[in-house]
Amino acid sequence: MIQLLSRRRHAARGFTLIELLVVIAIIAILIGLLLPAVQKVREAASRMKCQNNLKQMGLACHMYNDQNNKLPAGWVTNAAGTIAPSPGWSWSLLLLPFMEQQNMYNTISPDILTPGGAPATNAAFQTPMPLFRCPSDPSSSIINPALQSYGMSNYVINREVVGPGRLDGSNLANALSIQTIPDGSSNTIIIGERDSVRNIGAVWGVRSSVTSASFEGRPGPGLNPLNPANPPSNGTGNAQRLAFNSQHTGGANFLLGDGSVRMITNSIAADPTDVWTNFPANKTNFPLQNLIHPNDGNPTTE
Repeated sequence: MIQLLSRRRHAARGFTLIELLVVIAIIAILIGLLLPAVQKVREAASRMKCQNNLKQMGLACHMYNDQNNKLPAGWVTNAAGTIAPSPGWSWSLLLLPFMEQQNMYNTISPDILTPGGAPATNAAFQTPMPLFRCPSDPSSSIINPALQSYGMSNYVINREVVGPGRLDGSNLANALSIQTIPDGSSNTIIIGERDSVRNIGAVWGVRSSVTSASFEGRPGPGLNPLNPANPPSNGTGNAQRLAFNSQHTGGANFLLGDGSVRMITNSIAADPTDVWTNFPANKTNFPLQNLIHPNDGNPTTE
């Protein structure tokens, strides 16, 4: 009799199927509530890391400017501006010594004074460079297959500030200095983002011969064009390849000439008649175009 009672008491301590289902349902609800919060925290951390990358580039731009009395050329040409090698060296290569990457710069050993062009991709150009990668871009690819398999980057420069062809395409070697940006350094974009999910990303170190989108970005009719069903899978098939965009929620990060970094939202007003293939971009009074043009004389309202 005692053994029977003990067994009944032991059996009563178990869970019924309904109780188990209720517990599972509660756990599922808690996960559903917590997951968005975890994702927000993760994205906030990725955004901060991306902004830190841009701040490091900003410091490097200012150090380069102090040493050379001008910003790094977007795409290195000869002194006379008559030779623009393709593929050729780009702004990100010029910044390497100022970003604690002197050893990489020495390994590549570029001839900047008499540029004869960058070599075809090799092991050095396919080295992962975390400072040129946005952590919100989910691509794990080290190389950019759309741009001759050079090393992947998520950052592009404002060619209207650093050239070549800064004003009208006729003068190739004419990068501005920070001090001579007519509209002011705090009102002018220097570097912005481009992802490799809806777009083709970029490459570090070189201007790919496939397209200038490999090193520069343009405003066009706005940020973050949404074309997920048909992203530009190569360097020349879609004007969108030149756009600024990111995988951040709501906008993209940009470095301004004064070294500050800010998130510009997708809702920023842009000229709807502009197209990304326009260079220079339309000289119209829209906030995005105003931030790109270094000398339009319009006030920046964003």
